[in-house]
Amino acid sequence: MPLSEMHLSLLRAAAERQDLLLTRPDGLSPRAARTLAAKLTRADLATQVTVTADQPSWGEIASGPVGLRITSAGLAELGSEAAAPAISLESDDQVADRASEPRSGSKLALMLSLVQREQGATLQDLIGATGWLPHTTRAALTGLRKRGYGLTRTLSAEGQSTYRLSTEATAAAIHNSAA
Repeated sequence: MPLSEMHLSLLRAAAERQDLLLTRPDGLSPRAARTLAAKLTRADLATQVTVTADQPSWGEIASGPVGLRITSAGLAELGSEAAAPAISLESDDQVADRASEPRSGSKLALMLSLVQREQGATLQDLIGATGWLPHTTRAALTGLRKRGYGLTRTLSAEGQSTYRLSTEATAAAIHNSAA
């Protein structure tokens, strides 16, 4: 992703801070802040973290204010411009392990609990539980697969798909990511 001077300026300022947090520019509307934060997060230049009231905030979620912290990739993007980080960052493995597990109480965690049942879950079960449209539900199933969860799909005689969690494939994925 080509970085604008504003992106570089935000990353430089964060690299100089003790807590490595990006400061939200003054006068930026909430919508523009969300867009900018999403762009930096998608590019893996920053990650969303919970912040305290005295730290720079980029918005609010149910658990409180959130901010953006520059990632190792963000520091690398700055290259020689960035000073050594003042605090240690999580390793890429730690981030990958945390990212592969759905947040407790989320719709993705609910989907995971449904497909873990012995009888599994039909697409209609998952749609009913999440309130999502069919294409969104199938995309979330693909997302679980990408996170390393071994999902199997079986067809009934009526042609209805049932999704189940394959514990062997999931255990292998977890083992491989830990190695």
